[in-house]
Amino acid sequence: MRVTIDGIATDADPQETVLCVARRLGIAIPTMCYLEGMKPLESCGICVVEVEGRSNLLYACATRVADGMNVHTNTPRVREARKLALELLLSDHRGDCLAPCELACPAHIDIPEFIDRIAAGQHRDALAIIKEVVAFPGVLGRICPRFCELACRRGQVDEAVSICALKRFPADHDLQEAVPYLPAKQPPSGKRVAIVGAGITGLTAAYHLLREGHDCTIYDSAARPGGAMRNIIGEYRLPRPALEAEIEIVRLLGARFQMRQTLGRDLLLHDLLREHGAVLLAIGATREKQAEFPGVEHARPALDFLRAVSDGERPVTGRDVVVLGSGLAAFDTARTLLRLGAAKVTLLMDSGTSSTTFFIQKDDAVSEGVKIQTSCEPIRMEQGWDGTLRLVIRQGGKEIICEADMVFHAAQLEPDFELIWSLGLDATDRGIRVNPKTFETSVPGVFAAGSAVKAGAPAVQCSASASLAARAISRFLRGARITEPRPPEVRVQNTGRDVEELLRGVASAPRLQTRRRRPDDARAGFEEADEGFSEEQAIAEASRCLQCACAKKRNCRLQALATEYQADATRFAGVRRPFERDDTHPDIVYEPAKCIRCGRCLVIAEEAGEPLGLTYIGRGFQVKVAVPFNEPLREGLRRAAIHCADACPTGALARKRRR
Repeated sequence: MRVTIDGIATDADPQETVLCVARRLGIAIPTMCYLEGMKPLESCGICVVEVEGRSNLLYACATRVADGMNVHTNTPRVREARKLALELLLSDHRGDCLAPCELACPAHIDIPEFIDRIAAGQHRDALAIIKEVVAFPGVLGRICPRFCELACRRGQVDEAVSICALKRFPADHDLQEAVPYLPAKQPPSGKRVAIVGAGITGLTAAYHLLREGHDCTIYDSAARPGGAMRNIIGEYRLPRPALEAEIEIVRLLGARFQMRQTLGRDLLLHDLLREHGAVLLAIGATREKQAEFPGVEHARPALDFLRAVSDGERPVTGRDVVVLGSGLAAFDTARTLLRLGAAKVTLLMDSGTSSTTFFIQKDDAVSEGVKIQTSCEPIRMEQGWDGTLRLVIRQGGKEIICEADMVFHAAQLEPDFELIWSLGLDATDRGIRVNPKTFETSVPGVFAAGSAVKAGAPAVQCSASASLAARAISRFLRGARITEPRPPEVRVQNTGRDVEELLRGVASAPRLQTRRRRPDDARAGFEEADEGFSEEQAIAEASRCLQCACAKKRNCRLQALATEYQADATRFAGVRRPFERDDTHPDIVYEPAKCIRCGRCLVIAEEAGEPLGLTYIGRGFQVKVAVPFNEPLREGLRRAAIHCADACPTGALARKRRR
């Protein structure tokens, strides 16, 4: 017989279904409940198609072809019906698509997955997962603001998982290996990219572009690569061997470095464009925006001080020193001054203090002896006849006088706007103006990322923007559209009582502390103050992770189709099933609220000859897949558990983690 599907005519056997013929023709009809070689279940409603001469839509998985049949698989009516079916399924779907920590991470590292690998002792696998998106896990594990830990659900039970210390661990562990981990590269593309700036933004972009097969040359005005990681952050926070090891990976991938090259003097933008397929400006924000109050000229620039110390100098400091500022540089300045012999260091922070910055740095600074005062506004500063500085500040509505031998000002950073304008680039009040989706500047072929675009962005955000910019540049070099019309992912997340249920019964296991030098010892020198986890500690801390994310977050059919059809997960309001988790089976985990009752597991269990198997229990919206006679899951699925988990389209049944 002759059948036409989406305008393609073909011969077909009367026993074939529309779905079977369409797949043979290479026409994709979405399904969720269909299983090859098993009887059609007709439960999901996703595979509907339109057949000329029929008023109702038909299930492609169950409708046999007929001579002269003319089928349409992607009409507006079909798409709307599929969207409606998906929205009905989503209306009663509960669970976490992604873990809160992964959502909070600017780089969107697969945090639950790499932590699971550490818990299983698979440290190189953990490093490979992290390095899919982050080029400098050893660095970021030391200096990251830990947005992920602020979102960690474990913190609602006792304390957040030490995600940053765990991110650092496999990178440090890799330093002990004879051959370091080197990610795979695509074949050479023949395309060249010039990257101006050898800080975390430029180096991260080079890492990803090199992996894509593109040739990269990195230019920088400094003598050595590393940017702020090398020139500002103290070695007691970020030791140079750890930084050098991760820079070396970029070098091993093929990066060439041209140091002591200053943009606008030694390098001209039009020359770089003529010699390369694209240029990325990762020039950072290097200008200090000084505060404005009488006598501010008596304060010393904190960044100049930190750069001098990084270069090996040991400037003379006063005994009684005040630091003005609220960012990481202010903390680094205060802690460095103690190490250089200052007897008393007071950090005066304004009302705009970042709680995240404060959260990370406060305990270390205070334990080492820094005196911290908050909500301080400098009014004026005077220098006495003996060189003593008198600083008047307003705090809590009162004026207070502070006396010091020296005052350092850790000013806010801003880009070099004169340089930006001289290059013919448009600017915002934060830096270079770019297309937020493509990172393209106003000059064709020139891209920008990191703190050159958003002054003051922490290193992890610079790393994330570098990764996205590299992806855009790669598409640009290959002649593809830079903007991919990707619809936003449709996700569901547990909230309120569902989270309470998720956390119910979780035994308290306090957060493990990393190995730290005694404050007196730390203050005495520039050796690393926080030595991280031992292997035993890392495995134990990783085991505290609750693994909130869905086991099928990378291949969930419901999410993939909901995103494709842009289904609205909130369209149908009503009472939803409560979140549940059954982990009593030795091999699999069952979360009934994720189940869409497709029936796949029932059929698989029956085919496997399970004595009890699974069945539908209840009626209407309350129907639930369970083992008959209220038996435990391990009794219902003795043989087919793994097969059922692999076939589940939503992760309601999922394999247990390998740990």
